[in-house]
Amino acid sequence: MTDQQLVLNAVKQPDVSRKQNALQKLFALWFDAFVYNQIWEDPRVDIEALELERRSRILTISSGGCNALNYLLESPLSVTAVDLNRHHVYLLDLKIAAAKFLPDHSSFFNFFGRGLHKLNFHNYQRYIRPNLDEDVRKFWDSASFFGKLRGGSRINYFTKGGLYEHSRNGYFLRFFHRLAPLLGSRPEKVLAAETREQQVELFEKHIAPFFDSALIKFIGKLPVTMFGLGIPPQQYDELKKEISEGETLIDVYRDRVRKLAVDFPIDENYFAWQAFARKYDTEKRKALPDYLKETNFSLLRENIERITTGIGSVTEVIKNSPESSFDRFVFLDAQDWMNAEMIAELWTAIAARGGEGSRIIFRTAGASSPLEQNLPAELLRKFEYKAELSRELFVNDRASIYGGFHLYVLK
Repeated sequence: MTDQQLVLNAVKQPDVSRKQNALQKLFALWFDAFVYNQIWEDPRVDIEALELERRSRILTISSGGCNALNYLLESPLSVTAVDLNRHHVYLLDLKIAAAKFLPDHSSFFNFFGRGLHKLNFHNYQRYIRPNLDEDVRKFWDSASFFGKLRGGSRINYFTKGGLYEHSRNGYFLRFFHRLAPLLGSRPEKVLAAETREQQVELFEKHIAPFFDSALIKFIGKLPVTMFGLGIPPQQYDELKKEISEGETLIDVYRDRVRKLAVDFPIDENYFAWQAFARKYDTEKRKALPDYLKETNFSLLRENIERITTGIGSVTEVIKNSPESSFDRFVFLDAQDWMNAEMIAELWTAIAARGGEGSRIIFRTAGASSPLEQNLPAELLRKFEYKAELSRELFVNDRASIYGGFHLYVLK
């Protein structure tokens, strides 16, 4: 089954309008590509919610693979990362091989911290490529349709333009960054702030005007615009349902971007650096995911054998694994893609196969958890919703792009 068909199966909703059906197919086509060059969920919040320990057996959706590697720094027993999108899995496979076989942290950082360096291709050929599985090697040695027109294989992401200039999400951010100066906005200026007061001041001066533009107000209403953030049509619809009276989607976007720019120290919030500059802080190296920090490299390499990857759905992985194979589950925002039947199937599998005291986390575009309405009462009673802790952790999520964070525990 192709990536596109896997994604379509995941997002397809029954009994929808012709327009919605067309949007779902368009999203599946859009998602059949390299969508995320980094993950947009805060691992610091995840780790606190999951209460990771040395016996923890984690199942997570991969996305860009950053958080799967961050979890390894807690030395769990195992991490299993799966994704419907092979592009994401193969990016994580590349990171795993790089952590194992590159000679030092500097060469690893040039690949995934800088995302761009003249030695990356040489180091790929010498250290990484010989240690990749055949499918992964063919993927990085080959090119997408547009890559063929430019005459370069995917591994050239790391030598031409840089990793963080590529992917659907990267192109989305690049488009709006080029548009921003024309609308009186310079988002990168906020990164120079040294205090929270300066962050507020620079946000109001250099970012807020972006959302006042008539063009942005028009673009922001289009469902296809959200494809650039990996948001399928039904997730977009759920977001609209939770908008307060007198509020617009643009107000929601503004509030979330403001939180990203203002609520956390900008010198260490790597999500803000990616959003506002399309890179990490490669000079001071504070605004970095933990797996990229030099002080953590030896531990990452020590634990790298504990991670495995696969292409497919978390539901099928759980159903086809022995009981208690996993006791920590990370579903990102996948349930915003699902209908009630799919959600019930997933949580039925967790109830049947999850280890004692399993902890399950996920995020949503809106504020509310979909489980309360979509799970049969008997199934829902098997889980405890940590509502207060979920709200506290949501406030602390540095990525700031979601409306809700949710933690459930298998009773």
